[in-house]
Amino acid sequence: MISKQSLIRLHQTREKTSFLLLLYGDLNYDGRAQRMVEILRGIGDVTIVEVAVQGMEHREWTEDIRRIRIQVPKQVGRLARYLHSWSASLRVALQVRPSAVVAENFVVSFPGWLSAKLCGSVQRYDADDLIIPDTELTMTKRDLFWYKLQQWTIRRAHLVIAANEERARFMAEHYQLKQVPTIMRNIPARNGRGPEDCNMVKRFLMPARCSVDEVFVIYQKDALLMHGIGRFVEAMRYLPSNFRLVVAGDGPDLNRLKEQSKALEQNGRFASLGRVPHRLLPAIIRLADVGITTHPFKGLNNNIYCSPNKIFGYAHAGLPVVATDQPPLRKWIERYGIGGLVREYDSPEQVARMIQQVVENKSKYAKALLRFLEGNRWENKTERVHKAIDCILTESRRAT
Repeated sequence: MISKQSLIRLHQTREKTSFLLLLYGDLNYDGRAQRMVEILRGIGDVTIVEVAVQGMEHREWTEDIRRIRIQVPKQVGRLARYLHSWSASLRVALQVRPSAVVAENFVVSFPGWLSAKLCGSVQRYDADDLIIPDTELTMTKRDLFWYKLQQWTIRRAHLVIAANEERARFMAEHYQLKQVPTIMRNIPARNGRGPEDCNMVKRFLMPARCSVDEVFVIYQKDALLMHGIGRFVEAMRYLPSNFRLVVAGDGPDLNRLKEQSKALEQNGRFASLGRVPHRLLPAIIRLADVGITTHPFKGLNNNIYCSPNKIFGYAHAGLPVVATDQPPLRKWIERYGIGGLVREYDSPEQVARMIQQVVENKSKYAKALLRFLEGNRWENKTERVHKAIDCILTESRRAT
């Protein structure tokens, strides 16, 4: 339920442009949503409705952002969570009456559209996920439901945001959109490390180096074996004993991954940090030597047309990358020379050779990483999104 204090704060909104951002998830762990909030803060007031399981950490950002957390019990099923979050989102929207509603993922695309409709607001949809029928994969009933719902809302949104050029073109063609979606890549802003972050990193038991020649290989993502992380675990067996694999993230396959890595863990060559708040990831990544980005080679959503922010996080920390060769990743790595690529059918032994090759040439990647970051500055990307939002708000005011 929404507390009285939250509703009182909603009524205290200053009379200027206001945004309601709907997020099915926890803002602390969603880097893309955090970057969207930063853009919206530069234009007006921001109210966030987010869904979190009871017991999760709650950390306020700043006083000028109103966060309303919809707490759902752990034992509640998915459908109940969806309906609960949708109902809460609508109640908050009717209280806030925002200038614009921003649906931050596909789960809240429909309540985002409905909230905007009821409030006479501009609707903006950030399509971070690409849910489109794929000839290689059969859609589940769940995926088909979300696809139909996204199809309904995306054609009615005043502004659609896509994570990269490939997705934007594909969405425009598939949904027959009048305009190609505006692009906002998953680029994290450069983040420093403060004393508080250093203390928090110790809490996550980041392994200490046993020797100066020890090499940390880090994988920052949910532990899903379908993404191919198992192949990198197997590759560790072909690497020298001073190589260690660190996994920063949890996920449904974490226990299976730990079981697969038991022998490595017993020898001090594997460590799992669990789920790490997004703000602490830069401090943890800086302690590594090379970063891993791996995606499946089937399925459009987050796979073939992936747009991971991890590659930018690694670059900010000065880490070269070993990545699977999906088109967007191949384009970045080959254009800027910031690491090595792993093909779909490369064996664990071949993956190990690529990791070792990148590590042995780590010093040569420093200038390439700087060129990559300069060519993909977050500030440049936000300006485009900022202008697009300003444009639709101006058009909306003229219409009224």
